[in-house]
Amino acid sequence: MTKPETGIKSRIKSGPYDSLREYMDAIEAHGNVIRIDKIDQDNYELTGLMYKLIDKHGWRGAPALIVDKVKVSGEWMEGPIIVNQYGMGAHEAIAVGVDIDHLEEGLHIENYKKALQKMIDMGEIKPLKTNEIKREDAPSKEIVIEGDDINVLDFPFLQSNPADNGRFINTGNLVLVDPEMGKNVGTYRMQIKGPRKIGINPERNQDGWKFLMAKRERGEEVAEAAVVLGTDPIIFAMSSSKTARTGQDELEIAGGFKGKAVDVVKCENSELLVPANVEMIIEGEIPLNDMEKEGPFGEMYGYMGLPHEEQFYMNIKTITHRKKPLIVNQFTGVTRGFVTSPGEAASLRGFSKFMPELTGFTIPINHVGFIFISIDKTKPHQAIEVAEKFNFLPIGKIVIVVDKDVDIHNTTEVFSTVGARWQPYPGAKIIEEGPGFFLDPSAKTRGKSSKIIIDATRQLPEENGPSPYPKLNREHLVEHDPEIFDLVKEKWGHLL
Repeated sequence: MTKPETGIKSRIKSGPYDSLREYMDAIEAHGNVIRIDKIDQDNYELTGLMYKLIDKHGWRGAPALIVDKVKVSGEWMEGPIIVNQYGMGAHEAIAVGVDIDHLEEGLHIENYKKALQKMIDMGEIKPLKTNEIKREDAPSKEIVIEGDDINVLDFPFLQSNPADNGRFINTGNLVLVDPEMGKNVGTYRMQIKGPRKIGINPERNQDGWKFLMAKRERGEEVAEAAVVLGTDPIIFAMSSSKTARTGQDELEIAGGFKGKAVDVVKCENSELLVPANVEMIIEGEIPLNDMEKEGPFGEMYGYMGLPHEEQFYMNIKTITHRKKPLIVNQFTGVTRGFVTSPGEAASLRGFSKFMPELTGFTIPINHVGFIFISIDKTKPHQAIEVAEKFNFLPIGKIVIVVDKDVDIHNTTEVFSTVGARWQPYPGAKIIEEGPGFFLDPSAKTRGKSSKIIIDATRQLPEENGPSPYPKLNREHLVEHDPEIFDLVKEKWGHLL
């Protein structure tokens, strides 16, 4: 096992990248990658190791892992297996194109904020039409497997938790096209049900579910589909988030973020166009009038998800892949799953158009169920008014609003602000029922949730706040000596 190196190397090429392999080469050069020769996943050693690395380093500080060989179902299987490749703040910055020479080791929040600022500075993203290439030029077509030769169990897809119902593909991007709704590329869990069958698990009201149900309601019997695995960081971020509107091509949005059209290639068995520079493409058909049991599976809240009595599945017709494909496993609920700065920047741009007081908006991926908002407060009760406009977001169960001087990407600072500036009465509002996230383990009725808005802004006298409001100790220090932190960095930076 190799340990992470320290220091920043000027030779590192920052993103955006055309492939997962380019990105992995870059973060290995950066040094915060642990390579493991072999590990026994039948004993859940990789799961336990990832938990302990997160315990030690935190969600934005834990290194990525590359495992060359893993034991699965009693058999030692060749990898490489990739884990937590998007965890570190520095890796996020590299992925979106921040110059690595300007990053400092250990400053995980700062590195993430540099990535976010770059995405904000890009302004409105204009989709770029994809670029179709010939199959002989597509790396994902190096190996073609058809018919009885197909066995998805030959690849080292893992069972992440002993309570999961078997092995899952949990980083696959499902590609669907609908003549009325457009195109969808979405990330959903996929239980391996046999050599040529995988589950397809979009939750109700997710775009994938809407696409499949629309086809069924029109009387179609099957949906042609493809699952792409090992996409580049930006494509995977678009597939895993709600940056694109329903029916808008996530691949075109990814091209807009990258400033370069995404290369696509036609599937072997359909007219579907899918990313060409991926590790694997699984093609098949989804029966629309036959469903099967699926799950359970350990979900993003860190709790075991419920099994589904009826869920879609796909019969595999063809698998194409690169030689020795990289297999990515996401330990859902344990690690950060994808690059989030493009989606956060797009959300902030969009929401700011009708909420000019908005200065920050983030869904902290390590605190599922929370939304943090910062505003430039100019009037009483403004925080509650702004927060109520986000009631439509199912994932937002606890919405915390703070002043613009609070760093919403530093959870310690946010929660300290709640303790110092919030009065539960009158600075809170309970919403008895609103849209909820289907995976929330606390919900009695999945898809519905009560919510709370916490106004942790400085309360004005009209809001029952003190007059005058006391200043932070730090504010007094900076007012006394505006250059104090520059001085400390110059004289004592070697200790920081």
